[in-house]
Amino acid sequence: MSFIETPRFPDEVSAWMQGGEEFVTDIVMVNSGAEQRNMVWSLPLRRYSLSNGMRTIANAQATKAFFRAVGGRANGFRVKDIFDYSTDHTTGVLGAGVGTGTPTYQLNKNYVSGSVTSVGKLVKPVVGTTEIKRNGVTQTFGTGAGQWSIDTTTGIVTVMEDALANASSITANATTTVVLASNLGLVAGQLLYLDLFSGANAAAVNNLAHTINSVTGNGPYTFVLATNTAGMTITLGSGKGEKYPQPSETLTVATEFDIPVRFDVDWLQISLNPGGLLDWAQANLVELRNP
Repeated sequence: MSFIETPRFPDEVSAWMQGGEEFVTDIVMVNSGAEQRNMVWSLPLRRYSLSNGMRTIANAQATKAFFRAVGGRANGFRVKDIFDYSTDHTTGVLGAGVGTGTPTYQLNKNYVSGSVTSVGKLVKPVVGTTEIKRNGVTQTFGTGAGQWSIDTTTGIVTVMEDALANASSITANATTTVVLASNLGLVAGQLLYLDLFSGANAAAVNNLAHTINSVTGNGPYTFVLATNTAGMTITLGSGKGEKYPQPSETLTVATEFDIPVRFDVDWLQISLNPGGLLDWAQANLVELRNP
Protein backbone atom coordinates (compact mmCIF):
# COMPACT_ATOMS: atom_id res chain seq x y z
CA MET A 1 0.00 0.00 0.00
CA SER A 2 1.21 3.51 -0.77
CA PHE A 3 0.23 6.90 0.55
CA ILE A 4 -1.05 9.78 -1.58
CA GLU A 5 0.06 13.07 -0.05
CA THR A 6 -2.01 15.33 -2.26
CA PRO A 7 -4.79 16.10 -2.75
CA ARG A 8 -6.29 15.48 0.65
CA PHE A 9 -9.87 14.31 1.04
CA PRO A 10 -12.32 17.09 0.01
CA ASP A 11 -12.71 19.58 2.86
CA GLU A 12 -16.31 20.32 1.94
CA VAL A 13 -17.16 16.68 2.75
CA SER A 14 -14.84 16.10 5.72
CA ALA A 15 -16.22 19.21 7.46
CA TRP A 16 -19.42 17.25 8.12
CA MET A 17 -18.03 13.81 8.94
CA GLN A 18 -18.61 12.19 12.34
CA GLY A 19 -16.03 10.37 14.41
CA GLY A 20 -12.98 10.55 16.59
CA GLU A 21 -10.68 8.42 18.73
CA GLU A 22 -11.29 4.70 19.22
CA PHE A 23 -9.64 2.39 21.76
CA VAL A 24 -9.82 -1.39 21.95
CA THR A 25 -10.36 -2.86 25.42
CA ASP A 26 -10.92 -6.49 26.44
CA ILE A 27 -13.30 -6.78 29.41
CA VAL A 28 -13.87 -10.00 31.34
CA MET A 29 -16.46 -10.25 34.12
CA VAL A 30 -15.44 -12.76 36.79
CA ASN A 31 -17.83 -14.82 38.95
CA SER A 32 -17.99 -12.12 41.62
CA GLY A 33 -19.28 -9.61 39.10
CA ALA A 34 -16.04 -7.62 39.16
CA GLU A 35 -14.39 -6.70 35.88
CA GLN A 36 -10.91 -7.27 34.62
CA ARG A 37 -10.02 -4.81 31.86
CA ASN A 38 -7.12 -5.15 29.44
CA MET A 39 -6.21 -2.09 27.37
CA VAL A 40 -5.29 -3.65 24.02
CA TRP A 41 -4.35 -0.32 22.41
CA SER A 42 -2.36 2.08 24.58
CA LEU A 43 -3.06 4.84 22.03
CA PRO A 44 -6.26 5.34 20.05
CA LEU A 45 -6.91 5.24 16.34
CA ARG A 46 -9.41 7.59 14.73
CA ARG A 47 -12.44 6.42 12.78
CA TYR A 48 -14.82 8.64 10.82
CA SER A 49 -18.21 8.14 9.21
CA LEU A 50 -18.90 10.09 6.01
CA SER A 51 -22.68 9.72 6.20
CA ASN A 52 -23.34 13.36 7.02
CA GLY A 53 -20.87 14.62 4.44
CA MET A 54 -23.05 13.87 1.42
CA ARG A 55 -25.23 16.98 1.37
CA THR A 56 -25.20 17.87 -2.31
CA ILE A 57 -24.65 16.23 -5.69
CA ALA A 58 -21.37 18.16 -5.83
CA ASN A 59 -20.30 16.47 -2.56
CA ALA A 60 -21.08 13.06 -4.04
CA GLN A 61 -19.21 13.82 -7.23
CA ALA A 62 -16.14 15.05 -5.34
CA THR A 63 -16.16 11.92 -3.16
CA LYS A 64 -16.57 9.58 -6.14
CA ALA A 65 -13.66 11.25 -7.96
CA PHE A 66 -11.45 11.01 -4.87
CA PHE A 67 -12.46 7.39 -4.25
CA ARG A 68 -11.32 6.50 -7.77
CA ALA A 69 -8.06 8.43 -7.33
CA VAL A 70 -7.04 6.51 -4.20
CA GLY A 71 -8.32 3.12 -5.41
CA GLY A 72 -10.77 2.42 -2.60
CA ARG A 73 -8.93 0.81 0.30
CA ALA A 74 -5.65 0.50 -1.62
CA ASN A 75 -4.02 3.83 -0.77
CA GLY A 76 -3.83 6.08 2.25
CA PHE A 77 -4.47 9.81 2.13
CA ARG A 78 -4.88 12.91 4.27
CA VAL A 79 -8.08 14.20 5.81
CA LYS A 80 -8.74 17.30 7.92
CA ASP A 81 -10.50 16.70 11.24
CA ILE A 82 -12.08 20.07 11.99
CA PHE A 83 -12.14 19.21 15.71
CA ASP A 84 -8.42 18.36 15.85
CA TYR A 85 -6.24 19.87 13.16
CA SER A 86 -3.78 22.21 14.90
CA THR A 87 -1.47 22.81 17.82
CA ASP A 88 -0.27 25.97 19.49
CA HIS A 89 2.88 26.42 21.55
CA THR A 90 1.13 25.20 24.71
CA THR A 91 0.23 21.79 23.20
CA GLY A 92 2.68 21.27 20.33
CA VAL A 93 6.15 19.90 21.13
CA LEU A 94 9.18 18.47 19.41
CA GLY A 95 9.83 15.06 20.95
CA ALA A 96 9.15 15.40 24.65
CA GLY A 97 9.40 19.19 24.43
CA VAL A 98 13.05 19.60 25.39
CA GLY A 99 16.37 19.17 23.62
CA THR A 100 18.07 15.78 23.59
CA GLY A 101 21.46 16.83 22.22
CA THR A 102 20.47 15.21 18.90
CA PRO A 103 19.41 16.61 15.50
CA THR A 104 16.00 14.98 14.88
CA TYR A 105 12.64 15.23 16.65
CA GLN A 106 9.13 13.93 16.05
CA LEU A 107 6.26 16.42 15.97
CA ASN A 108 3.89 15.62 18.85
CA LYS A 109 0.75 17.05 20.39
CA ASN A 110 -0.01 16.89 24.11
CA TYR A 111 -3.65 16.16 24.92
CA VAL A 112 -4.06 17.37 28.50
CA SER A 113 -6.91 16.59 30.88
CA GLY A 114 -6.23 17.71 34.43
CA SER A 115 -3.03 16.00 35.58
CA VAL A 116 -3.10 13.43 32.76
CA THR A 117 -1.30 13.99 29.45
CA SER A 118 -1.61 11.76 26.40
CA VAL A 119 0.94 12.28 23.63
CA GLY A 120 -0.15 12.02 20.00
CA LYS A 121 2.33 11.72 17.13
CA LEU A 122 1.77 14.14 14.25
CA VAL A 123 2.99 12.55 11.02
CA LYS A 124 1.25 14.72 8.43
CA PRO A 125 1.86 18.44 9.14
CA VAL A 126 0.40 20.82 6.58
CA VAL A 127 2.99 22.48 4.34
CA GLY A 128 3.76 26.09 5.26
CA THR A 129 1.96 26.11 8.64
CA THR A 130 4.74 25.15 11.07
CA GLU A 131 6.39 27.53 13.54
CA ILE A 132 9.11 26.22 15.87
CA LYS A 133 10.21 27.98 19.03
CA ARG A 134 13.38 27.24 20.97
CA ASN A 135 13.24 28.65 24.47
CA GLY A 136 10.32 30.79 23.29
CA VAL A 137 12.23 32.28 20.34
CA THR A 138 10.90 31.63 16.83
CA GLN A 139 13.38 29.64 14.75
CA THR A 140 14.41 30.03 11.11
CA PHE A 141 13.89 27.35 8.48
CA GLY A 142 16.96 26.74 6.34
CA THR A 143 20.30 24.95 6.16
CA GLY A 144 22.46 27.32 8.18
CA ALA A 145 23.82 26.68 11.68
CA GLY A 146 20.98 26.22 14.15
CA GLN A 147 18.29 26.37 11.45
CA TRP A 148 15.50 23.85 10.99
CA SER A 149 13.80 21.74 8.31
CA ILE A 150 10.67 19.60 8.38
CA ASP A 151 9.58 16.50 6.48
CA THR A 152 5.84 17.03 6.00
CA THR A 153 5.37 13.37 5.01
CA THR A 154 6.59 12.04 8.38
CA GLY A 155 6.48 14.91 10.88
CA ILE A 156 10.22 14.52 11.49
CA VAL A 157 11.95 17.83 12.25
CA THR A 158 15.71 18.23 11.84
CA VAL A 159 17.94 20.96 13.22
CA MET A 160 21.35 21.88 11.86
CA GLU A 161 24.11 21.83 14.47
CA ASP A 162 24.75 25.01 16.47
CA ALA A 163 28.46 24.33 16.14
CA LEU A 164 30.78 21.51 15.09
CA ALA A 165 34.44 20.65 15.50
CA ASN A 166 36.69 18.02 13.98
CA ALA A 167 38.23 15.44 16.29
CA SER A 168 41.94 14.71 16.49
CA SER A 169 41.68 11.60 18.67
CA ILE A 170 39.30 9.29 20.52
CA THR A 171 40.20 6.93 23.37
CA ALA A 172 37.90 4.07 24.35
CA ASN A 173 37.78 3.30 28.08
CA ALA A 174 35.43 3.22 31.05
CA THR A 175 34.94 6.86 30.15
CA THR A 176 35.45 7.92 26.53
CA THR A 177 37.89 10.72 25.78
CA VAL A 178 37.55 12.81 22.62
CA VAL A 179 39.81 15.70 21.61
CA LEU A 180 38.14 18.41 19.51
CA ALA A 181 39.39 21.60 17.89
CA SER A 182 36.69 23.66 19.69
CA ASN A 183 34.74 23.36 22.92
CA LEU A 184 31.51 24.17 20.98
CA GLY A 185 30.31 26.25 23.93
CA LEU A 186 29.60 23.08 25.92
CA VAL A 187 30.33 22.43 29.61
CA ALA A 188 30.22 19.49 32.00
CA GLY A 189 26.72 18.04 32.39
CA GLN A 190 25.66 18.90 28.85
CA LEU A 191 25.48 16.62 25.81
CA LEU A 192 28.00 16.20 22.97
CA TYR A 193 26.88 14.52 19.75
CA LEU A 194 29.47 12.36 17.97
CA ASP A 195 29.55 11.21 14.36
CA LEU A 196 31.77 9.65 11.66
CA PHE A 197 34.18 7.73 13.88
CA SER A 198 35.43 4.38 12.58
CA GLY A 199 36.27 0.95 13.97
CA ALA A 200 34.40 -2.26 14.73
CA ASN A 201 32.52 -0.67 17.63
CA ALA A 202 31.98 2.82 16.22
CA ALA A 203 28.20 2.40 16.59
CA ALA A 204 28.71 2.80 20.35
CA VAL A 205 29.51 6.47 19.83
CA ASN A 206 28.25 7.52 16.39
CA ASN A 207 24.91 9.31 16.02
CA LEU A 208 24.47 9.51 19.78
CA ALA A 209 24.50 12.28 22.37
CA HIS A 210 26.95 11.70 25.24
CA THR A 211 26.95 13.24 28.70
CA ILE A 212 30.06 15.35 29.30
CA ASN A 213 31.95 14.67 32.53
CA SER A 214 34.51 17.42 31.93
CA VAL A 215 35.97 19.78 29.32
CA THR A 216 39.59 20.93 29.62
CA GLY A 217 42.16 22.67 27.45
CA ASN A 218 42.48 25.84 25.49
CA GLY A 219 42.34 24.61 21.92
CA PRO A 220 42.36 21.71 21.32
CA TYR A 221 39.84 20.70 23.98
CA THR A 222 39.63 17.36 25.76
CA PHE A 223 36.12 16.04 26.42
CA VAL A 224 35.73 13.23 28.95
CA LEU A 225 32.39 11.52 28.33
CA ALA A 226 30.36 9.29 30.65
CA THR A 227 29.97 6.66 27.90
CA ASN A 228 31.66 3.35 28.76
CA THR A 229 33.56 2.00 25.74
CA ALA A 230 36.07 -0.16 27.62
CA GLY A 231 37.52 -2.92 25.44
CA MET A 232 35.96 -1.53 22.24
CA THR A 233 37.68 -0.76 18.96
CA ILE A 234 36.91 2.83 17.94
CA THR A 235 39.22 4.84 15.69
CA LEU A 236 39.31 8.44 14.52
CA GLY A 237 38.05 8.11 10.95
CA SER A 238 36.46 11.46 10.02
CA GLY A 239 35.14 11.88 13.55
CA LYS A 240 33.56 15.12 14.68
CA GLY A 241 31.61 16.55 17.59
CA GLU A 242 28.45 18.64 17.31
CA LYS A 243 26.26 20.75 19.57
CA TYR A 244 22.48 20.45 19.35
CA PRO A 245 19.61 21.62 21.61
CA GLN A 246 20.24 20.66 25.23
CA PRO A 247 17.81 19.23 27.84
CA SER A 248 17.62 22.65 29.48
CA GLU A 249 16.05 24.09 26.31
CA THR A 250 12.33 23.96 25.47
CA LEU A 251 11.21 23.04 21.94
CA THR A 252 7.61 23.86 21.04
CA VAL A 253 5.67 23.96 17.79
CA ALA A 254 2.53 25.52 16.37
CA THR A 255 1.28 23.77 13.25
CA GLU A 256 -1.71 22.50 11.35
CA PHE A 257 -1.84 18.79 10.60
CA ASP A 258 -3.91 16.20 8.76
CA ILE A 259 -4.90 12.69 9.81
CA PRO A 260 -3.57 9.80 7.67
CA VAL A 261 -6.50 7.54 6.76
CA ARG A 262 -7.87 5.11 4.18
CA PHE A 263 -11.36 4.10 3.08
CA ASP A 264 -12.74 0.99 4.77
CA VAL A 265 -14.68 -0.12 1.67
CA ASP A 266 -13.85 -0.95 -1.94
CA TRP A 267 -17.43 -0.36 -3.09
CA LEU A 268 -18.81 3.15 -2.74
CA GLN A 269 -22.63 3.05 -3.00
CA ILE A 270 -24.47 6.35 -3.46
CA SER A 271 -28.10 6.86 -4.44
CA LEU A 272 -31.11 9.16 -4.08
CA ASN A 273 -33.83 8.02 -1.70
CA PRO A 274 -37.55 8.39 -2.56
CA GLY A 275 -37.54 11.83 -0.99
CA GLY A 276 -34.87 12.99 -3.40
CA LEU A 277 -32.15 13.14 -0.74
CA LEU A 278 -28.70 11.61 -1.05
CA ASP A 279 -28.41 8.18 0.51
CA TRP A 280 -25.49 5.82 0.63
CA ALA A 281 -24.30 2.65 2.31
CA GLN A 282 -22.08 3.20 5.32
CA ALA A 283 -18.48 4.13 4.43
CA ASN A 284 -15.85 5.02 6.99
CA LEU A 285 -12.36 6.41 7.03
CA VAL A 286 -9.93 4.64 9.36
CA GLU A 287 -6.67 6.10 10.65
CA LEU A 288 -3.39 4.53 9.59
CA ARG A 289 -0.98 3.83 12.46
CA ASN A 290 2.04 3.63 10.10
CA PRO A 291 1.16 5.46 6.89
